[in-house]
Amino acid sequence: MIKLDGHNLTYNDLWRVAVDGASCALAPRARLAMRRSRRLVEKLAAEPRAIYGINTGFGPLSGTRVALADQARHQVNLLHHLSVGQGPLFSASETRAIMAARANALARGYSGIRESVVDLLLGALNAGVLPEIPSLGSVGASGDLAPLAHMTRLLVGFGSARTGGRRVPAVKALAAAGLKPVVLECKEGLALVNGTSVMTGLAALSCREARSILSWMELLSACMIQALFGEPEVLCEQAHRARGHRGQFLAAQRIAAYLKTHPDYARRIDSHYWGSFAKPVETGIEIQDPYSLRCAPQVLGAFQDAFWHVEQVVNRELNASTDNPLIFPATGTVIHCGNFYGQHVSMVSDYLKTGLVKLVLLSERHLERLVNWRYSGGLPPLLAGGAPGINSGLAGCQLLATALAAEARLMSVPASVQTIPTNANNQDVVSMGTISARMVRGVLDLAWKVLAIEALALAQAADLRERERRPVLGAAYGRLYKKVRSVSARLDQDRPLFEDIGRVAAGLSSDEWMDHCLLPSGEVPPELKAAAHRPRKGRRP
Repeated sequence: MIKLDGHNLTYNDLWRVAVDGASCALAPRARLAMRRSRRLVEKLAAEPRAIYGINTGFGPLSGTRVALADQARHQVNLLHHLSVGQGPLFSASETRAIMAARANALARGYSGIRESVVDLLLGALNAGVLPEIPSLGSVGASGDLAPLAHMTRLLVGFGSARTGGRRVPAVKALAAAGLKPVVLECKEGLALVNGTSVMTGLAALSCREARSILSWMELLSACMIQALFGEPEVLCEQAHRARGHRGQFLAAQRIAAYLKTHPDYARRIDSHYWGSFAKPVETGIEIQDPYSLRCAPQVLGAFQDAFWHVEQVVNRELNASTDNPLIFPATGTVIHCGNFYGQHVSMVSDYLKTGLVKLVLLSERHLERLVNWRYSGGLPPLLAGGAPGINSGLAGCQLLATALAAEARLMSVPASVQTIPTNANNQDVVSMGTISARMVRGVLDLAWKVLAIEALALAQAADLRERERRPVLGAAYGRLYKKVRSVSARLDQDRPLFEDIGRVAAGLSSDEWMDHCLLPSGEVPPELKAAAHRPRKGRRP
């Protein structure tokens, strides 16, 4: 059970709720804060002063007063006019992430909503009664108005819900779970729809997946060095210390940790022989590997450094008050502000998206090195298991990887700068944060497939090297090889591989494969981690 207090939720906690199905509830401190906030809202609602969304219209209609008798209807009408979402529904895990993220934001006690309303939201979440939330319709400016309105419809018994894989009228779905719809009171509809919880929930899930993608790319890079007889000199600590980026240093160390499970590479790395080893000068013999191998620590390290910033922003936004106005019981004040503006999440989603696309492109270049017989160190053309010509090996897989990489590149266009005024020019500059967060989800879907193709190619390369009597498998490479071969048989003759790619992609994204193949949490062994230089004082690691 995860206790929500609006202060301590992390993207890993949200993953547990959204994907692993963990239950959550309001923490006692949250209940106390929410009661104080609600009392102040009820007091203010009866006063003659104008308070946005309580006794005024919304957006450009904020100059219109709403009578006390109409305030409850006012909240329902807010849901009606915002329920315009289109497109595919968010997945069950994405919907659960949105619900939990919104509940945690409201638990902070600055939104003026009754705890019973949030209890209903969490009760539905825990019972697996999920609202139908269309994925299109938010500009991420006054929060995620349209998708959160669709979420809130469930709580008042409107429309349909998804439960047990079925579509059921919302009232019936709630009743089956022992829950009843709520009658919204003043400020509550606004508190539920006016926040960044959709984009933040999506970004939180993406953080967890992106961290896994990085960990796999470190292992795949180590396997590539073995498959192509690459030079481990590129992992030398001295070189990475000389540059000074902590992410790059740790990426190099993690690649080295995987590579050192191969006895020959362990010997070469531990002896640091390259500092005094004289490389021969021979015509046609290159003394350096291509950038896709040599610069893997730089590419992955830059992503690691970017990721640390992204996860910091996302964790902070998960525990932020992002609606308007905000209620401060300690001072008896109500503050009109713009905390609903999703620029932080929008910008880091673009940042994360750009980094993921770079990893996809690195993986695609790894694949090219394996299938191109001009550069693969003797591997058969296109990694054909049978006679080349009559067999084309992984040629089709490379075509797919190229198409996926091209699509990912198109999705790298930043959404955070695509502002278009709306709401009768009240929202005259918008964040497009939810669009950016959705695009990250799309890039991740492509990334898993590209990495699956590289993993298939590495397994095929290992088989072909073994046939040449030039084995390349270290222990870490061997663990990956066995997992791939458990769902995709050796390619001795051409056959359709579309199902193999899907099975390997599913495996890579599973906890089982990650626990079996990857260093815990993408870290390095303690003795290696301790060797990394520390950031300057005052800088977050």
